[in-house]
Amino acid sequence: MISIGLTSGLDSIACSVVQVLPSSEMLYWEVMPGPRKKRGVLPHRRYHAHKLMLDMIFDRWPPAVISLGPPSSKDEAIEWIVLMRTGVVELGRSLKIPVMIFDTDVALASALGVADLHSRGNGLKALVHKALPDFGSNKKRVILATATAMAGAHQARDTLSREENAL
Repeated sequence: MISIGLTSGLDSIACSVVQVLPSSEMLYWEVMPGPRKKRGVLPHRRYHAHKLMLDMIFDRWPPAVISLGPPSSKDEAIEWIVLMRTGVVELGRSLKIPVMIFDTDVALASALGVADLHSRGNGLKALVHKALPDFGSNKKRVILATATAMAGAHQARDTLSREENAL
């Protein structure tokens, strides 16, 4: 199962593509800092970067699930988070790909089976490293996007299992 994890927002974009099943493997990651705020780039133009990145990813690794995590920075505008999430949810709906949303680091950890998360950087990195031993990035945005991809895959797998058991 291939999962895409994205941080929410338009100020900075972090993305990870992870194969979770049958084995775990990091396929791709990217961090794209947004344009400087003083340039006054409109939100719909900022979203265009998401579209370009997703076009490339979908061509190479068609995902089974897309996951949206918390913003990569605390000062991300709520309007940009909503715009980005709405666009990605609608994209997923049009392609019939489930989109999972995780608002907090705690929600990510919970989806990964951990009840108590100690800190964003070290706690999430330990969870990612446990599943992906070769994961070596120390970039908080990459860690967050990768944990988001993994959490979405786990939640999608659990949802499919429940649906199969209901049949």
